[in-house]
Amino acid sequence: MKTREGALNDVIEELHGAARADDGDKVSVGDLIDALDARGYGPALAVLPLLELTPIGGIPGFPTALALVIGALTLRLLMGYEHFWAPDWLRRRKLNSSRVEDSLEWLRPIALRIDAKLHERLRWFASRQAQQVACLVILGLLLTVPPLELIPFATSLPMIVIAIFGMAILFRDGLLMLIGYCTAALAVVGIIYLSGAGAG
Repeated sequence: MKTREGALNDVIEELHGAARADDGDKVSVGDLIDALDARGYGPALAVLPLLELTPIGGIPGFPTALALVIGALTLRLLMGYEHFWAPDWLRRRKLNSSRVEDSLEWLRPIALRIDAKLHERLRWFASRQAQQVACLVILGLLLTVPPLELIPFATSLPMIVIAIFGMAILFRDGLLMLIGYCTAALAVVGIIYLSGAGAG
């Protein structure tokens, strides 16, 4: 049975509303976080990393700022807190509203396909304990993001893996959680390779 509550397309609609509601042509990171708070950690960890793959992800410094937001949310999930939190200096950071909306539109067809395919299965591998292990892996991957900004497109690698974990949590999909662990291992190999290539 598919988990429709908090599906990816619904999350994109929430973020769209937050981007439009802010005054002027800017939206604060805090408004986007608040829009996701009612949906829970799975949707946030599924959608936020995917923003790095959109045109907005090419803005210098954006992947690192995004990693900080995701890191704050992941720590909250790991520690068992119900609601999101991020430091004020990060919440006050502004993004161009039209760029955020364009990026969300870019993600919409991908979200619709994911919503149609994923569902609850192998629940034990998506249990609370499995989520805590996934949080530790996510935090490790996020540490690689700032240095990877020096290599074009390299930050997409850890963000894709984090999105897989987020979708596994959202849909309670244990099979996808296992795939996340496997892709995390492959991502580490890829990051080591890219780091060596960049240094060379």
